Amino acid sequence: MTTVNENVLFRPHRGTLEESMKAVVEIKNKQDLVIKIIDDLSDFKHDLLINTDTVIIKPYTRDNRIDWNTHIVTIEGYGVLGFTNNPLLEK
Repeated sequence: MTTVNENVLFRPHRGTLEESMKAVVEIKNKQDLVIKIIDDLSDFKHDLLINTDTVIIKPYTRDNRIDWNTHIVTIEGYGVLGFTNNPLLEK
């Protein structure tokens, strides 16, 4: 089980779970997640404000397929970006 002090796995939202799991990255904190999201969305025109305040992480569900206590990652004005296996602290 992942604790809040361990690195976190982030899987971006994709068409299938298999595609999503192939894109999993390890992040250290919420700021690292924000940097990843900014990078992922850099090829798309948008006027989103992407920072630690607008990226929201909330408990979602237990996903037994991948053994994660899943947390959904969204951004205000955009929608679902992906999922983590840990809620991520602000540190």
